Amino acid sequence: MQRLRHVLTTGGLGLALLWTTAALAQTGDALYVCADPDATRTIDIGATICDAAPTGALIARLEPEHLQLREGALVTEVSPGGVAQVAGLQAGDVIYRVGGVDVEDNVEATARLGLLVESADTVVNFLRGGRPYLVRLRRP
Repeated sequence: MQRLRHVLTTGGLGLALLWTTAALAQTGDALYVCADPDATRTIDIGATICDAAPTGALIARLEPEHLQLREGALVTEVSPGGVAQVAGLQAGDVIYRVGGVDVEDNVEATARLGLLVESADTVVNFLRGGRPYLVRLRRP
């Protein structure tokens, strides 16, 4: 497994982006959708999230492609220039752990992400294309 480390710096904001797998599954099929499309929430790191619900495409690809199924918050939109965008989060990512604590939905993810501080990095684990990744976030 190849490991890549990339450090992004924007103004006073330094973020380390650690990729834990080498390649992304690239298909047109959505692996997660909003459990309730009317229940999205915009969070202050510059992203809109909802409760993630797996699709049939994910279920069909789980075992053959060794993908992961997790509860969490689906990123539906990322604001340009926000902490989420600078860190590399994208629409379609599923945040499943923040600061070492599993999050089951957008309410828990919002609460945990609200605890980000200037003096310490917080690890955010997420799925992209059904594969795990992480970023380290710090408030500017």
